[in-house]
Amino acid sequence: MEVRPAATVMLVRPAAAGIEVFMLRRSRESAFAPDAYVFPGGTLETQDLDERTAVVGLDAARCGAGLVIAALRELFEECGVLFACRPDRTSIIEWDARDPDRERLRSGKVSFARLLDERGWLADARPLHLFSHWITPASESRRYDVHFFVAAMPSGQKPVADAAETHDGIWIAPADALTRAANGELFVLYPTRKHLERLSAFDRVEALLKFARAKPIITILPTGTQEDGFVLPPELEDAW
Repeated sequence: MEVRPAATVMLVRPAAAGIEVFMLRRSRESAFAPDAYVFPGGTLETQDLDERTAVVGLDAARCGAGLVIAALRELFEECGVLFACRPDRTSIIEWDARDPDRERLRSGKVSFARLLDERGWLADARPLHLFSHWITPASESRRYDVHFFVAAMPSGQKPVADAAETHDGIWIAPADALTRAANGELFVLYPTRKHLERLSAFDRVEALLKFARAKPIITILPTGTQEDGFVLPPELEDAW
């Protein structure tokens, strides 16, 4: 069974009670996890392997360039947040998620590499910090090999759902998301819930990013099924 590489980004920002993370509701027409609240992300595409895509900050990414580019591209497509910089490495802070180039990319009219080249910009991986690596169990009909990243939300941008693949974007405290999921108000997948649990332990964005930069990346392959419930091996519960 094919296991599709994928990348997901947990966007976080400071909040009065600690931190908040940005989540989107997947379309109810989606073939995988319809109506689930997720972090922005998606599968690796051929364009993500285009060597013409210039990327800054890959030296600290701790995974392949294609996955980093996929994370940056999906973040832009699904919620309009763009991590890019000028040739002098000055970050692009101001950006409007309603820019028509976002729809050009989402609809396949232009590649990520071409879009950046048209503006004379470089993809900027410096804000991304690899957090974890999860693989869907063999018992599932759709399998993904997912790298989760965490990144601080840039102050000059505002995430907006693309209204096609994703809807109802919300900023929410991880603990509140877990409570609403337990009450049946939000549908979240098992890996999403486990990441919300990890995020809920932090009350400052800076502390979370520092933790992510230093933590080991242990590949996680839960046991069980969606119907019966996934389970982490006990020795990995607090280690990943």
